[in-house]
Amino acid sequence: MTVRGANDVYYDPYDVAINADPYPVFRRLRKEAPLYYNNTHDFYAVSRYDDVERGLVDNEAFISSRGGILELIKADVEIPPGSLIFEDPPIHTIHRRLLSRVFTPKRVAAPRLLRPQPRRPHRRRRVRLRHRPRRPDADAGDQHAARHPRA
Repeated sequence: MTVRGANDVYYDPYDVAINADPYPVFRRLRKEAPLYYNNTHDFYAVSRYDDVERGLVDNEAFISSRGGILELIKADVEIPPGSLIFEDPPIHTIHRRLLSRVFTPKRVAAPRLLRPQPRRPHRRRRVRLRHRPRRPDADAGDQHAARHPRA
C-alpha cells in the first residue's frame, strides 16, 4: 500500500466544507489514497474497510490507550486507568467480559429496565400521619416547651 500526500487528495477533519458533505472526499480517499497522510495536522487516515478492520484487531501495532481523538493524542494526555475505551488487551478484554454480562441482549431489549417509570401518584395509597409534637430536646430548652405544652 502506498502513502499518498496532500497533493493528490485532501482530507482535513477540521474543514467545515468537507464535513458538510464528506462522502466525495471519503470516496476519493478509498480510491486514490487508502493510507492517507495529512502533513498539516500530522496524522494518517486509513479509509478502506478491510484495512481498518485489520488495524482494529492488531493491538500490537495500533494502541487505544492514547485515545482515538486527534486532539487527545497530540496533547499527550495521560488517560486515567479504568477507562474502558482507552484500554488495550489484556485488561480491556477482562473489563469488556465483565460488562458484557450486564448488557445482555435480553436486558437491553427490556425497555422497563432502561427507562425510568413515570410516577403515578393517583395509584398510590396515601397514608395520613398524625401530627405528634416532638419531644423537647435538651438543647432546645424552653422555646420548644413553650410552643408545645404537655397536657
